[in-house]
Amino acid sequence: MIIETILNNNAVVVRHEQRETIIVERGIGFHAKKGETLTLRDSMKVYVPEDQAKLKIAAETIASLPSEYLTLAARIVQEAEVQLQTTFNSYLLIELADHLHFAVMRLHDNLLLHNRLLWEIQMAYEQEYRMGKWALEAVAEQLGETLPEDEAGFIALKFVSNDLNHQQPVDSLAFTQMLANVTKIIFYRLGLDMNTKTPEYQRLAIHLKFFLQRVYAHTDKQEASYDHALLAHLQEDYVQAYQCMEDVVQFIEQKVNVPVSKNEQIYLTLHISRLAASHAQNLKSS
Repeated sequence: MIIETILNNNAVVVRHEQRETIIVERGIGFHAKKGETLTLRDSMKVYVPEDQAKLKIAAETIASLPSEYLTLAARIVQEAEVQLQTTFNSYLLIELADHLHFAVMRLHDNLLLHNRLLWEIQMAYEQEYRMGKWALEAVAEQLGETLPEDEAGFIALKFVSNDLNHQQPVDSLAFTQMLANVTKIIFYRLGLDMNTKTPEYQRLAIHLKFFLQRVYAHTDKQEASYDHALLAHLQEDYVQAYQCMEDVVQFIEQKVNVPVSKNEQIYLTLHISRLAASHAQNLKSS
């Protein structure tokens, strides 16, 4: 690899296998010179852009960042790959460093972004959220900056979006927004207060996460056999839950143009009826 451009102390552009590639490693640009040969090491983070336009954007982003943000982002990505047992898209390093820099700038300007999907992110991506919290601790330790908890949610979504081992069937932000909307429909249709701290809400959120993952993945490309009698029973004896399910299915199919199988409709109706029954029991006990 031949060094072509030194972006900062921690990043350089090299020509490798006839392609321009960005190499990130702590101190790699310090004392480096254009035209020098560089040997690839396991400790290096490698970003191979798809085209010149993406290379230009990535290079300009890195060059505009204080070098400590790249070092910090590399530490966070490395720890996240270990803890989540996965491999991330190489661009996550640049994206995360840029995000952290902008978050700190906003903190200094007292421009804090409220993450309206924070609770849904905690429920849908528990492990990634935990790593987001770890990232905030790393920011505090390394930069002396205390970012709000909302940022842990934003960082968690970046882990999800750039996970090469578990590619999402849909953009993680869109998935989380869908989860929030479906939850609101169910609680509104049942006439319940949406208290996110209750076990009933948390249980439903977990089930909805897996329900939506299956729907988006469209695992029932050909409708599998289903229990006709059970579906008819739910339609007749669990009218409120069944009608609520129909509202949810209609919303999903309109938004993403993905059919919801009969088996998934049964599954969803059962969980909605369970939520309604649990709420009724709580009222009797109070």
